[in-house]
Formats: sequence, C-alpha cells, structure tokens
Amino acid sequence: MITLKEVHKKYSSEVAIGPVTLEIPTGGITALVGPNGAGKSTMLTMVGRLLGIDSGSIEVAGYDVASTASKDLAKIVSILRQENHFVTRLTVRQLVGFGRFPHSKGRLTPADEEIISRSIDFLDLSELEGRYLDQLSGGQRQRAYVAMVLAQDTETVLLDEPLNNLDMKHSVLMMQHLKRA
Repeated sequence: MITLKEVHKKYSSEVAIGPVTLEIPTGGITALVGPNGAGKSTMLTMVGRLLGIDSGSIEVAGYDVASTASKDLAKIVSILRQENHFVTRLTVRQLVGFGRFPHSKGRLTPADEEIISRSIDFLDLSELEGRYLDQLSGGQRQRAYVAMVLAQDTETVLLDEPLNNLDMKHSVLMMQHLKRA
C-alpha cells in the first residue's frame, strides 16, 4: 500500500501541491488523472523519493520513504519518470540489466540474467535486445525503459506516462502487459 499523509510541496508562493492525504491499495493498476501542471508527476517523484517533500509523510509497503535506506527502498519501489536521458551506447539488454542493480550491485548472476530475459520477452523486445538505444524509435525505447523497471522486480512500480511515444497498437499492448505484470 502507498500512503500519503498531509503531503505538501511548495515551489513558490503561487505554486504548491497539497495537502494530499491518500491511500493506494497494493495490487492492480491505479492511475492519477488531472490536467497538465496539476502535480501528478510531482506526486510520483515524491513517492519514489526522487523529490523531497516539504511536510507530511509517505509510506510504501509500510516503509517510510524519507528514512528508508536507498538500497532498501530500491527493492520496494521502482519508478520510471516521464523524461529519461539515455546513454546512446547502451543496448536494450544492458539498459534492462540496470533494473537488477539494487539486487546485484552490478554483478549479474544467472538468476538476474533470467529476470532480464523475462522482462525483455514480456515486452516483446527480444529482436531488439542487442540494438543500441539510439537505434530505436521513441516507442521501442519507452518499452525498453518499462522492461528495465519491471526487471527491478519490486512490489510497487510507478510509471509516469508509460504510453509516451507509443503508437495506438503498442499503447494497447502496453496496458495489456501491465495488467499481467
């Protein structure tokens, strides 16, 4: 479960978010819906501790996001931001392998390799796994990033606009994949 209690974030005297109190149950898919600039991405990045909160508290699976060690939090929650900067000389398989870092610390085991392969297969990227990220379309690259997050193998996965750059066919397929995940 994700729990936000009286969470506030202030950017300026005119731009603030909160107070937000919210409980999101474990399992299933929950979508945050609202207009551009409403704070949806900010909320996700605060839950994933990529952005600090000004006041309040956030818990994921009973762990306080602010005080849980990063190495432990990375085994509980994974996040894919709306915008991702990529190193062009990474292959799809190498990128997906980064999802295993919280578990392997860079020394991939056969079990890690199996999880990487499953994530690649799950998102129909097998034919692309040896290609470099700069050789992919935006939609293919987005699927590779989602595979990386799934390879992290956390109970909670935060995806900020996971359908970005996907055509209609792959948007439908992505939602079907996420329902199965």
